[in-house]
Amino acid sequence: MSEHPLADEAFEPYEPRRPVPLPVYWMAIALALWGAVTLWNDSTAQSSGVGQRLAEAGDMTRRHSAAGADLFAQRCATCHQANGAGVAGAVPPLQGSRFLGANPQLVVQILLHGINGPIAVGGDRFDGHMPAFGSVLDDGQIARLVTHLRATWGNGGEVEAAFVKAQRQATRERHASWNGGADLVSLDPAVGPQPAFLSAPPAPSDSVAMALARGGKAGGWACSACHGAAGEGRSGVPRLAGLPADYIAQALLAFSTGTRPSDIMGPIARQLDGPERVGLGRLYATMASASRARPELDGDLARGATLALQGDDRRDVPSCFSCHGPSGFGVAPIVPAIAAQQPAYTAGRLAALGRHGKDDAGAAVMPSVAARLSDADRRAVADYLATLPPSPAIDTDTKDAR
Repeated sequence: MSEHPLADEAFEPYEPRRPVPLPVYWMAIALALWGAVTLWNDSTAQSSGVGQRLAEAGDMTRRHSAAGADLFAQRCATCHQANGAGVAGAVPPLQGSRFLGANPQLVVQILLHGINGPIAVGGDRFDGHMPAFGSVLDDGQIARLVTHLRATWGNGGEVEAAFVKAQRQATRERHASWNGGADLVSLDPAVGPQPAFLSAPPAPSDSVAMALARGGKAGGWACSACHGAAGEGRSGVPRLAGLPADYIAQALLAFSTGTRPSDIMGPIARQLDGPERVGLGRLYATMASASRARPELDGDLARGATLALQGDDRRDVPSCFSCHGPSGFGVAPIVPAIAAQQPAYTAGRLAALGRHGKDDAGAAVMPSVAARLSDADRRAVADYLATLPPSPAIDTDTKDAR
């Protein structure tokens, strides 16, 4: 078969050019628009994301600075009042206090170790006791609290946790409160003239009560065997240090008569006569010891703080501090301190009062309150109270047996 004379060996067959269908154009345009919109949305989202993260960072900063205000509400406002006005003749005001305007070392040291004795603030003299918070607040918490105090009522300077840590380390050997304003002048004379601190004469020792506390009576259990050498208590066993003398004497009487049932305390209390009960009350009321209580019941601390500070109107539960005094320090002669109490004891006592408290002599108010608390609420308030500093030792002068 002969080849065509015009045939080309390099010839490649091809489709003749035909017009592109219109729907293809529309599809291409749609894809281009979709891509442009996507790129624009991504750019906007990225900008929004950055803005959101910046806002969140700012919010975290605000929450960090507000933590000091929360600590003040939880730890300080019950005595110094929410507005820092204090209590005339009893608790010094914070507004205009030279202690807040002076070197921050001053306030940090007061929080770490407490202060006991007369101080002058705003031209007025106050003679009382502020507990130490060094055992219940860490360096960061104290730093935030001091920052809030200074920003609100002082000169506004910020205090870092590292500063508090250095102050704690510098006075680590100190185991007593500062002796009034006169003791603090050495830290910063800017606080102004302060009244002299006069040490109270030591109370006469009660050898009988001490022997009972350490050795028991007639071979019975010694108080210290369960309540500790300094009345600090332990898990499930109440703290006695700093409780009102009359409260302890009345509790021992109730144990002895059976009006406050206890398989453990009943036999021990029945060995004691009236003067011995009063002697033990006076002994423990004058004791001061560091708190060994710690939250151990998995209670909700925020809920516990609400119950202690505000109560719960929905359940007709008053705040704990409305009866037991500012910061839970108790109200002499017979309302006990609840701050720094062992949480297992507190929760157990509330449960017992809620069940059969009407049979408990002297417990006219607490049974109805305790009965309205759930188990979770009892654990919450018990754990919260365990975080508080202990009440100061009580000066017992002339108390009669009840």
